[in-house]
Amino acid sequence: MTHPRTNDQPERRQRRQIGAEAPNPRLAAAQYVSRHRLEPFYRALGGLAIAVFGPDATVVPHLRREGRRQRLTFVVDAASPEATLDYAAFLPLEQAFWTAYAHVPKPEVPLAVAIRPARGWCRTEALAPFFTNLPTPDEAT
Repeated sequence: MTHPRTNDQPERRQRRQIGAEAPNPRLAAAQYVSRHRLEPFYRALGGLAIAVFGPDATVVPHLRREGRRQRLTFVVDAASPEATLDYAAFLPLEQAFWTAYAHVPKPEVPLAVAIRPARGWCRTEALAPFFTNLPTPDEAT
């Protein structure tokens, strides 16, 4: 019995390479930063985070896909343990960061910057800070 597919017909199955379907997200973000020459901005953001939040603060780029486009988000991890206990006491630091950030030259590449106040807060809260859009108790009453 012969196979119905002839040799001149292309094979329709796609061949996958191991690891090709799930690239390393940190590597992809680092390559995006390098490709768009964002290292100076990245370093400035890191220095600003340390200056405002202290030596434990870090900045990590995260690359997210929105349809066909990619969006880079720099997550500033303030690493402030007090923020989990008393977020109101953390707000002046966050305000100081945003005030200083307003003076940092921005690159032409679309990106976002988000603050994760403490390491106990999950990364998704920093990447999609929906809580900033919720009404405060004073506004709700």
